[in-house]
Amino acid sequence: MVAHATLVIVWNLVGVWLLSNNKPALGPTATVIGAVVFALFIIAYLYSYSKGLKKVFVSLVTLGALLGSFAVYGALTKAPSLWPSEFWRYAGIGVNLLGVLGFLLVLKKSK
Repeated sequence: MVAHATLVIVWNLVGVWLLSNNKPALGPTATVIGAVVFALFIIAYLYSYSKGLKKVFVSLVTLGALLGSFAVYGALTKAPSLWPSEFWRYAGIGVNLLGVLGFLLVLKKSK
């Protein structure tokens, strides 16, 4: 979960940096706000886990799995021209599939 959120942060920040240098972002989303939101997710994951707030933790993990699933769906259904190359399109799919898998494993283990 934390690894996936960290990769999403890096993806967004690299995309913002590329855009600021008049180059295409790695994908259709690249915002500082996105990076901040996922940094807050990391804090919330760790806090809820450390404090034993199981319902909050499971809710956050479920939300993470849904967001990753939506990202994969979007990458498979949106115009390929939104990515600078097919490599980056599939790299984004890979990052998010790993995230979804990680979230599902955490959900299974937390039952």
